[in-house]
Amino acid sequence: MKVQKKKMSYFQKGFYILSFIFLIIAFIYLGTKNYQTKKSSLSDSEQFTKDFGIAINNVFKYKKATDILEILNTGSGLIFLAYPENEWSTPYAEILNEVAKEENIKEIYFYNFLKDRENNNRYYENIVEYLKGYTTIIEGNTLDIYSPSLVIVKNGNIIYFDNETALLNGEHTIKEYWTSNKKIVKKTDLANAIKMYKGNLS
Repeated sequence: MKVQKKKMSYFQKGFYILSFIFLIIAFIYLGTKNYQTKKSSLSDSEQFTKDFGIAINNVFKYKKATDILEILNTGSGLIFLAYPENEWSTPYAEILNEVAKEENIKEIYFYNFLKDRENNNRYYENIVEYLKGYTTIIEGNTLDIYSPSLVIVKNGNIIYFDNETALLNGEHTIKEYWTSNKKIVKKTDLANAIKMYKGNLS
């Protein structure tokens, strides 16, 4: 004996259709949302100190993915790609801030890309595509940005890229890695990169 399937009511059909449409819209929204890390009334330097624990007289300016894309395509500047949850970001930020101030750099653009990377944000993906000659494949076949990374760009041309400590994966502790000598070498390297950047400025 065949059991006759109960037909869905118009209300049920409408509910399922609306639910499906909602899921599609939510997926698109999350994929294009431009996450803004800085949400408080603090200044950028105060917020950076709160996030990373470095000196309050720092030169970091918070930027969104769309801002970073514009700088990479046509602009100039130092771009620090990182997020506070990564323990290697703070010592790098301290070294970078110290050198930037010594070299009279007034601001470093900071982009916290963590949420955008987790949500496959299309602006983040565009940044990865722009940096594909510098980014790294770690898991699977996907290129990604890792924290901390530094990009120096002049008129849309990358003249320096550094992610030295982004891929250590527990090989060293921070104290073991950042010896006094290594800090001196890194400061010299960054200072030379900034001098090259400033010398190329029109």
